[in-house]
Amino acid sequence: MSLFKSKLDLKPVFQALFAIIIIGVLGALILSLSIDSMVQSSLESTTAEVLNTSVDVEDVSISLLNGSGTIKGFTIHNPDGFSDKPAAKLQEISIKMKVSSLLSDTVIVKEIRVQKPELYYEQKATGSNLDALTDNMGGSSSSDTNLIVDYLLVENGQVTLTADIGSEKSVMAKFSKIELEGIGRSGSNAMEKTIQQILEPVLEKALQEAATQGLMDKAKNALEGMIDG
Repeated sequence: MSLFKSKLDLKPVFQALFAIIIIGVLGALILSLSIDSMVQSSLESTTAEVLNTSVDVEDVSISLLNGSGTIKGFTIHNPDGFSDKPAAKLQEISIKMKVSSLLSDTVIVKEIRVQKPELYYEQKATGSNLDALTDNMGGSSSSDTNLIVDYLLVENGQVTLTADIGSEKSVMAKFSKIELEGIGRSGSNAMEKTIQQILEPVLEKALQEAATQGLMDKAKNALEGMIDG
């Protein structure tokens, strides 16, 4: 009788443990979704502020277990005065974060890897879209959050140039990898400044490769041939 009674007494304990497990799982799920949404929103708003143009991020997914994650569909749109096509498209970015830092004033990203970014160089008589984006950077910071990126790798990039002659006359070039370390570890690490330190070398590398591989000359020749024809 006492044994039967002890088994009955254990039932509320198991029910309580089960309830705690369910609450814990739901809490982790809600927190994960909140972090994903928070990172996505922050990326869009801060990058848009840095470049003074609209920015879209399709999806962010970060694991609470190890801080690894992906950012998909990162699109930087052209600034005012250029076409409605994107200036840059980063289809998928892999990241490793210090998850606990997301709840602090300084977010720490251990690693960012960007594969096959696509940049679109649009040349007009008044200047180019990538030059305009570069010129837009350097303003004052308004965010209260700091950002540190310990390692950044950008590989197998591609830049396509169109000199106001239509996509059928566009020319393309590849640009080699970009590696940066300790971004935001010294000097200002305000989120806007750190993002600026990430974007500047990527835009400059694209511009450099476009010039080195003669994309401007090719586009100019294509334009002159089209006019002569």
